[in-house]
Amino acid sequence: MNKLYIGNLSENAAPSDLESIFKDAKIPVSGPFLVKTGYAFVDCPDESWALKAIEALSGKIELHGKPIEVEHSVPKRQSEH
Repeated sequence: MNKLYIGNLSENAAPSDLESIFKDAKIPVSGPFLVKTGYAFVDCPDESWALKAIEALSGKIELHGKPIEVEHSVPKRQSEH
C-alpha cells in the first residue's frame, strides 16, 4: 500500500508545507497532497517509499509546532445496509 495518511496537522498546514517536508527528507511523491482540516493524503511511488516516509517522518517532524503523524491510509469500510 503506497497511499499515506498524514495526521495531527494544524489548520494552517498547506500543501506547500508538506511538499517541503517530503523534499527535505528526499522522499518522492506521485501526485499532489490532498490537504483537509487537520490531515492530508498523498501517494508514494511504491511501498518501499511509503515505509521510508513513515519511518523518517512520523512523530519526528514538526509542522507549525505539532509533530506530524504519517501512516498507511486505510480505506473507510462501506456501511452495509
